Amino acid sequence: MAAAEFYALAFTLLGAWGVFTWRKSFKLTGPWAQRRWYLFLVELLFAGSCFACAAALGFDWFRAWLLAPLGASFLGMIPLPCYFDAVDRIRWLHAARNLLFLAVAALCLALAFGFVPLARFGL
Repeated sequence: MAAAEFYALAFTLLGAWGVFTWRKSFKLTGPWAQRRWYLFLVELLFAGSCFACAAALGFDWFRAWLLAPLGASFLGMIPLPCYFDAVDRIRWLHAARNLLFLAVAALCLALAFGFVPLARFGL
């Protein structure tokens, strides 16, 4: 399996996860119920970015700038509650999740703006 095929599969699975998690935005109660649209838009950006990257890799027209919206979606997810309740309850786990999202966002944006070459990832 070539690197592009592997990444296309990974982006497709991530996009499917994003579509699956959209349901959470309609089930919110409490203070997050008023921010339902923010959650929905972040998930839409995430899933759309993942599917766009997967399609671009599959049709061999992938460009690094396609990772910018994905990085923005990870930045947008930092203030949101986690889908797993235990992550929101355990402070250090929530901090680790936010650091992971920040690192992924930084990597996506670094790739998108050419600070890190795509060749390092086999593309």
